[in-house]
Amino acid sequence: WMSETDAKKFQKEIESDADTFCIIEDDHNNIMSTPPTKMKNPGLFKPFEMYVEMYGLPSYNEIDPTILIGITYSILFGFMFGDAGQGLCLLIGGFLLYKFKKMRLAGIISCCGFFSTIFGVLFGSVFGFEDIIEPVWLRPMDAMMNVPFIGKLNTVFIIAIGFGMGIILLCMIFNIMNSLKAKDTEKVWFDTNSVAGLVFYGSAVIVIALFMTVHKLPGGIVLCIMFILPLLVMFLKEPLTNLVEKKPAAFEGGVGMFIVQGFFEMFEVLLSYFSNTLSFVRIGAYAVSHAAMMQVVLMLAGAENGSPNWVVIVLGNIFVCGLEGLIVGIQVLRLEYYEMFSRFYKGSGRKFEPFRSDAEAK
Repeated sequence: WMSETDAKKFQKEIESDADTFCIIEDDHNNIMSTPPTKMKNPGLFKPFEMYVEMYGLPSYNEIDPTILIGITYSILFGFMFGDAGQGLCLLIGGFLLYKFKKMRLAGIISCCGFFSTIFGVLFGSVFGFEDIIEPVWLRPMDAMMNVPFIGKLNTVFIIAIGFGMGIILLCMIFNIMNSLKAKDTEKVWFDTNSVAGLVFYGSAVIVIALFMTVHKLPGGIVLCIMFILPLLVMFLKEPLTNLVEKKPAAFEGGVGMFIVQGFFEMFEVLLSYFSNTLSFVRIGAYAVSHAAMMQVVLMLAGAENGSPNWVVIVLGNIFVCGLEGLIVGIQVLRLEYYEMFSRFYKGSGRKFEPFRSDAEAK
């Protein structure tokens, strides 16, 4: 195997050599093995290829999620670890390590530090001090909003759930794109992350948004189309797939067993939608806990008296930055793998290995 660019260069090099022949197979139906994967991403996202490799390389016709994980991981980390001072330290320290030591993890930390700095400015937090700059947006511990039938709730929790819903919908779209490439009818139209799942979950997001903003909800008939029809399609995904693919609609174990199994599968689907959405609450929880931990550090340093112990403040910042930075990094990676990748990404590809390495060629 070689890349298309290298193949064209090779053809050009041998075009005047009558004793050398090169045959390139253009018909993919005649290819007996799966092509290997060679990831190609912009330099800014190169470090995040490490996380993709840890999960599994994309197969040849699968979407490379490196850019997606680079953007979402950095933003989520910044939201959960919003501090302009500590974020700037992560940005500079990570950049220097990546530049001189070529550590991919350091490059990831630098990107995360950039967004931590941005969210620190939005939250008005600098090394835990919240009286140096005014928040451009809100303070995680103080921002509250009224939720119908629930009462007051921290705003960052609502924002976290909303952001999570958006990510889930985006992953469903990626799953449909991957399934179209793989020509998998069931996962394109009838699966929980297919068109049917997108319609159902998207409808739920719209209804919740209307409810939260005290707007009128759609009529009963529209709600049935938005919710009941997609669930029915997911319930009948096997016979519908067989119908589309013109296969016999056989019910393994009989119609009764099919109904019972489908009922419990639908219950599991609804439960997974709910639990996966609530899983993103941790984004807001860590944003609040970071501010709370820094308040404890400042209290121990006696900052309330106007003459803080700077040794305690420095050591406290180092401790919080190291400990919570590690925990937040792991939690964000958990969200990436379990709430995002599991919806659209298989990671069953194999790495492209050239016939000779650069060192051997020299």
